[in-house]
Amino acid sequence: MSKEHIEKIKCPECGQECEITIWDSLNGDIDPDAKQQLLDGTLFRFHCEKCGHQSNLSYDILYHDMTNKAMVYFVRPEAVESTIEELIAMEEKLPVKMDDYKKRVVCDQNALREKAIIFNNELDDRVIEIIKLMYLANAAKQFPDKEITAVYVMIDQDGEMSLQFMTDEPLSCGVPNDLYDKIRQKFAANIDAVGDADFVVDIEWAKKALS
Repeated sequence: MSKEHIEKIKCPECGQECEITIWDSLNGDIDPDAKQQLLDGTLFRFHCEKCGHQSNLSYDILYHDMTNKAMVYFVRPEAVESTIEELIAMEEKLPVKMDDYKKRVVCDQNALREKAIIFNNELDDRVIEIIKLMYLANAAKQFPDKEITAVYVMIDQDGEMSLQFMTDEPLSCGVPNDLYDKIRQKFAANIDAVGDADFVVDIEWAKKALS
């Protein structure tokens, strides 16, 4: 199930008091409209009805995709380790094990959205992180003067994949349709050796998996 509550905040621009919905947990199967907002990047958006000011809110949330058996926790960076410990302890108490679930912990909204997009397209985020690592290394060579702080995958309604590089100006590139299957097959041994029990699957995870 989903869990939400209403909070009142003041617009930072005009001071108008506004009511907003805070999602403590979001089940995409039960609340498809909210899931779509997460997928298109508007779930955390604040809009003042008085002055029109828009900004992003930030709060912890659990996203649950029952269809694709995935749970993604978005928490503050300093809470990642404690969240993982709580998840392990909680799962040990469950009468039914969730070994077939992908359980991830992320600490930024773009990563939460990315994981939701990946699982919604029935893809393996471990393969995606390896692809991102390869493209990031290539981009660093092509654009040595740019400071790339992160890279995220995007998948459009037609299933076309692209990568968005976070830098001082927009930088993106398309990903060939057949690359995902090629990478999954090429690095199957590495992926199987590491397994799927890690809560944090990101670029650093990909480096360790390929080492």
